[in-house]
Amino acid sequence: MTTGEALLFMPLDLDTFLGSERFMDGSELGKAFNQGIRAYLHAQYREAVECFKAALIAAYVDDGRAILAERERAIIYLYIGNARAYAEEWDAALLEYLEAVNTDPSLTEAHYNLGVAFAAVGQFDRAIAAFKEALEQNEMLYEAHFALGRCYQHLNDSVRAYIHYAAAREVRPHAAEPLYYMGLMHQRHGAHELARRCFAEALRVEPTFVGPEAETAAVGEQSESETVAWYYRLSDDLKRQGADDEAERIYRALLEWKPEEHRARLLLGNLLVRQKRFEEAMREYLQIPQPSGFYVPARLRIAAVLRLNRHLKQAYTVLYECARQYPDEGQIFLHMGKLLYDLGKPRHAARALERAARLLPGDAFTLYLLGFMYLMIGKDDWAITAWRRSIAADPSATTLRYDLACLLIRRERYDLAANELSAVLQERPDDLEATFLLGTCYRELSEPARAIPLFEQVIAAQPNHAQALYYLGACYLQTGNAPVGRAYLRRYDRLIARGGRARRLPYQALPGAG
Repeated sequence: MTTGEALLFMPLDLDTFLGSERFMDGSELGKAFNQGIRAYLHAQYREAVECFKAALIAAYVDDGRAILAERERAIIYLYIGNARAYAEEWDAALLEYLEAVNTDPSLTEAHYNLGVAFAAVGQFDRAIAAFKEALEQNEMLYEAHFALGRCYQHLNDSVRAYIHYAAAREVRPHAAEPLYYMGLMHQRHGAHELARRCFAEALRVEPTFVGPEAETAAVGEQSESETVAWYYRLSDDLKRQGADDEAERIYRALLEWKPEEHRARLLLGNLLVRQKRFEEAMREYLQIPQPSGFYVPARLRIAAVLRLNRHLKQAYTVLYECARQYPDEGQIFLHMGKLLYDLGKPRHAARALERAARLLPGDAFTLYLLGFMYLMIGKDDWAITAWRRSIAADPSATTLRYDLACLLIRRERYDLAANELSAVLQERPDDLEATFLLGTCYRELSEPARAIPLFEQVIAAQPNHAQALYYLGACYLQTGNAPVGRAYLRRYDRLIARGGRARRLPYQALPGAG
């Protein structure tokens, strides 16, 4: 970036002089400052620098009226910096701007001009930091947003450049520069339709605008596929940055150029759904034709929108017709299963999910839903099988392992439940519920020595866990340690007497209770 580019420093606004009327009085300070301003306005920058320096000196030798406040000294440093900058003495200007921001950190213009100086000497990272500091002081500063756009564009960070150009446009809608540079950015990536629209909009809002001659040079042509990829990459990055409105604009521009780009229409519909603009999203989805590879995903999205808005029968009709056309698409039957459950038809839902599981072998989520549906219709053994297949497909499914263990305990398969709970505790060693259930399994398997440390871990964290107290006492009795066992059982009795929520159990009949 050279000094001739559009990153120009911002002249001080007269509001800066509020509280600095003594610059206009008859002191030596005031005379020197006024002479400096006259020289500055006549582009006599070396003379202006000498006058401003004299004003600073006068503050120390003049009478008491000339004592400078921090804001006033920062203003003088800023003017010296501006004079140096106009004379293209950037290193010297940089030092003056640093003096200005150190003297008065709240002076927005000083931070902005410091960024200009850093950019002029090629220190773009520091320039960006200075411009951001200016925005911290004044988030509506057009110049700072535009300058950040230029810096990021220079560093080939197209997304951040785009965002700050868009922010500059919001602050100053009739400025052509942000649009012009957005157009150049699109043009460099071969997105000529987007570039054309930006250039046309720039001339519309500012008919007399002429871009810098150096920037209008032709750029290398890119292939059509590279250009399409640029549209997608830019829109994806904009969504990640939270700039959904700009991402929508990119999708619509791509579709205007290539209406057959159905992936863009699907992604645009998805974006509109996230914004709860359901009718607009539906219009986009419905424009995707059947031969397209995006037809089925679009129909699934239509059904999802209808389901979200509680139009369940309409949603099912969409899925049913889609399934007739594409009987081997497992995702259709997966969504049908969920919808049939919403319609209160779990048996039909299970049949749909069985087909989905056949068409999507090894899909952990489908198998999980199938197991859940089997539970709803009372087929626990089938549910266990489905969930074990789901875990085999996704061993990291810790929550499902816990649910499966609970189901196995209900079926009194304590050995299998213990295996699942041990895996849960490897991932979540502080899970007290899993710890208690694993202890319960070992107790039921007549392995009290393995159950005791688990119940003790529960009691250490929850001293009033009545069931754990009872089981711990019982396990100690089973191992022959009657004194410790009775001690825990007495704690259990006292807890129950105080209103604990555990059912009192006849521990006297347990082994070792003698």
